Amino acid sequence: MNVLLPACDRPESCTTVLQLISILGLLRRAGSTAWPSLRTALLRFAGYLVPIAQTAVTAGAAWWVSVEVAGHEQPLLAPLAAVVCLSVARGARSRRAGELIAGVTIGTIVSDVVVRYIGNGPWQICLVVAVAMSFAVLLDGGSVIVLQSGSSAALVAAMASATAAHPFDRVVDALIGGALSLVALSVLPTDPVRRTRRCAAAVLDSVSAALRQTSKGLADGDVSALEDALALARSTQSTIDSMRVELRSGSEVARISPIHWRGRRRIGRLASIADPIDNAARNTRVLVRRALIATYDGERVDPQLADAVSELAHLADRMRLMILATPATKPNEIQLSDELERFARALPQQEISAGFSAAVVSAQVRSIVIDFFEVCGIPRAVCRPMLPRPAQYAKAA
Repeated sequence: MNVLLPACDRPESCTTVLQLISILGLLRRAGSTAWPSLRTALLRFAGYLVPIAQTAVTAGAAWWVSVEVAGHEQPLLAPLAAVVCLSVARGARSRRAGELIAGVTIGTIVSDVVVRYIGNGPWQICLVVAVAMSFAVLLDGGSVIVLQSGSSAALVAAMASATAAHPFDRVVDALIGGALSLVALSVLPTDPVRRTRRCAAAVLDSVSAALRQTSKGLADGDVSALEDALALARSTQSTIDSMRVELRSGSEVARISPIHWRGRRRIGRLASIADPIDNAARNTRVLVRRALIATYDGERVDPQLADAVSELAHLADRMRLMILATPATKPNEIQLSDELERFARALPQQEISAGFSAAVVSAQVRSIVIDFFEVCGIPRAVCRPMLPRPAQYAKAA
């Protein structure tokens, strides 16, 4: 778009106007580029806002309890224990609390014994860290125990002359921080079922997008579209990992938090379908890769098979809605299993002679259908007879 500038009698004024227009254009382009990144960062921060606030409050409470209740002057390990146990990385935090306390105990005892008899200094710190971490590896080998043993040993040895704290005071501080972290976890306001459902639904959303792009690529013989579909399919692994982490965290919260005890059954149901969802994503990756190879090699793919992949993408969307739905709403498992059965019985029979990769695509459609049946709670042995066998085998029978 051309901008008509008014006539200007002073060249220096015109130059200034042009510079201002150029600067405004640069700022506009920079803003249009930076806004999506800023929006993503803000959304990510919003997701972590509650855990951050919870960790900060618990760390302060751990310090207050150690000072005001236990009477410790410098309870350094109390807030540290709370922060480690309630770190923003979700996972098995009750186990992490036990590992942390064990690590602090090992580190403080080893460091106190060494410092008491041979003093403190550079080589003594090297010795206590090595001995404490070695004991931790021999006892358990967990990353938190080993790390906390070494850091506690180094901290105690370095501050041996600055504090007269009894070694057991530091263990008590770690116990206070760990105990308060578990208390905070039990009153966590975030619904563990909702977070886990969203992660599982995100996996199916990626599967649906990859299958839909694959169907388009197969129908048009478009290698570029299939390469994009393969990139989408491969991107599901990080989402699967997030689903597993949220599932472990949600199971822990539902187990120890009275507020969320009612969600234990739904968490158990989500745990039972995690493997079928994972399998569906992995089978989708194989399907897309073989569809790409078939197109590269010029194999004849039945157009009905491309339509079946498109319908499978629609079923993946329906499965995502089922997982996000509440128990009283639709779609539910019964409705989805009926839709899957109709789809399975109408699947085309791909001729094996058409090509190896095309036959694999057909086989992977069948595998994903079975995975979806298992998500609905139908065992593999029950749903497998619903699927037609490949044409060559059907004729042989």
